[in-house]
Amino acid sequence: MKRTLAALVASVGITFIIGSLYFVGHTQALPAPTIDRVGFPTGYKDTFKVFYTFDNYQNRQIRKVWGNNIAASVSPGQTFNFPYGSVILFESYTVKEDSAGEPVLDENGRFIPVNLTTLFVMRKERGFGEDYKQIRNGEWEYVAYRPDGSYSNPPSATGACALCHLTGGSLDLTAASKPAGANWDFVFRPDLYIGGGSGAVPKGMLQHYVFVPSTIHAQPGEVVTVYNYDQLLHRIVADDGSFDTGVMNPGSSFTVKAGAAGSVISYHCVLHSRMKGKIVVDPPPPPPPIASTMAVTPLIVRTGDSYAVTFSGSNLTGQTYFDIRFRAPGSTNDETVLNWQKGASGSHTIPAGTSMGVWTFTGVRPHEAETDHSGTFTPVSVGLTVPFF
Repeated sequence: MKRTLAALVASVGITFIIGSLYFVGHTQALPAPTIDRVGFPTGYKDTFKVFYTFDNYQNRQIRKVWGNNIAASVSPGQTFNFPYGSVILFESYTVKEDSAGEPVLDENGRFIPVNLTTLFVMRKERGFGEDYKQIRNGEWEYVAYRPDGSYSNPPSATGACALCHLTGGSLDLTAASKPAGANWDFVFRPDLYIGGGSGAVPKGMLQHYVFVPSTIHAQPGEVVTVYNYDQLLHRIVADDGSFDTGVMNPGSSFTVKAGAAGSVISYHCVLHSRMKGKIVVDPPPPPPPIASTMAVTPLIVRTGDSYAVTFSGSNLTGQTYFDIRFRAPGSTNDETVLNWQKGASGSHTIPAGTSMGVWTFTGVRPHEAETDHSGTFTPVSVGLTVPFF
């Protein structure tokens, strides 16, 4: 059966050490406090200040970052030295996603929150952090709570938090992973707060006196966010005078809403004459192909003979690829062949050795890109009989 099925498929497959310590994959328990000295920040929304709202593309989260008045008193000259008594938290929200698992954006180009799941809280006090031992983050301690105040991660399980803030990522502790977090007092993205960056997913950046990329391609009406990731001040002005960012500190951002297809928005830095960039508005992508029916002629085909297949629907072209889903005779399991046919009409031959009986086509998935198989199958039910005689 495997041989004959393979033959059929072939026929239709058109063509992160301190001292002696070493953590490997976090298999060893990470040191951490056993007492909660952070404390659930009851009423934080009434007393804390929102630092920024960060759309985390990697984790499909919205992270709304808050700080108490002490933390919020940090000035640009103190960015990497938060005062004792600082409490910083971020609310973690799930986000609305489309059928492909991509975040859906609102009219301002931002992630759309769904559920508040966790409050990650960090507190800085004199003497804090000793229990983290080798992975101590200055004088910070961490706890993760659920919105009702119960523990999501109790103090004893926050070694991973300390390690992440120490290395600037979820890295194992090795000689190579220096405590990068010390550069910003173990607080992620303080430059967004100081610089007033939006926290939206970036489409471009300013770095080393250039725009990266120099040309941004956008869809009509898309909100484009560009960050100053340079160590310099910049001031971006549209060539036509339609916007002026004012002086941009490191960590700040500006947004531009794209216009109609074919339009171009050009801009430059008035402080650095060679810095020039533009946004080119591309035509909207073509509508996806949709297959609604599948016709097979004839429905009874002997081995060695051919049959024709025609798909109908919308936006189908000679360049459309069709993935097919089918069941072998007597089977209740669906199998799939990718790129089974190219073009709405095609011819297929039943190879010698194909199992006799009714082969049932149960679904079809059209797509324009040969390697894109992300769509869903449209159900069909077409029986093709390979007779015993």
